[in-house]
Amino acid sequence: MSFFPPPAVATPASDPYVLAVGGTHLNAGPNGTYESESAWTQRSVSPSNGAGGGGFSTLYARPSWQVGVPGPFRGIPDVSANADTDSGYIVECSYCNGGQRVWFSLGGTSISAPVWAGLVALADQLAGHALGFLTRQLYQIAQEPFAAFHDITMGNNTYTFPTSNGQSQTVPGYPAAPGWDPTSGLGSPNAVVLLPLLAATTRTTVPD
Repeated sequence: MSFFPPPAVATPASDPYVLAVGGTHLNAGPNGTYESESAWTQRSVSPSNGAGGGGFSTLYARPSWQVGVPGPFRGIPDVSANADTDSGYIVECSYCNGGQRVWFSLGGTSISAPVWAGLVALADQLAGHALGFLTRQLYQIAQEPFAAFHDITMGNNTYTFPTSNGQSQTVPGYPAAPGWDPTSGLGSPNAVVLLPLLAATTRTTVPD
């Protein structure tokens, strides 16, 4: 059985006061240059052990600033970032193996969300003050031809997980598509372009 009878999204991500972050799989060149991204569903193991969330709230109405989101309800995620362990963040653990250095890859939206927290902190620093509630500004920036986001148009966030009887169950997700979609949101950040634009926006306090 599924966790919820109908498709559902969770709080606090679906709260309009929260910047909801989804996940992607990043393809980068050997020198770190950006090549492409797709929506994240972990495929290095079977059943998959993770996927980016996304969908529509049954509680919160769609805020007026959510341009491109269909229907009357709040859609998530707002944005996304690399979250696949296959293209993840290489970290060092100095105590994991009897004091020997161990390197491994981390992923998940538990990583992509802090990536966005770090970007917001840099934008605050660039502006010289806290930007406050900035989700509205992100949607406004996404409507302009600034290339501030990498638009994710490949993949989906369908999730397959093992059940107690040794079988597996698949929860259908949403496909990535041009513009906002309920698997990657507005897309992943092109930080060099995005941060100065964010820093130049007017500080706001509450959504409408």
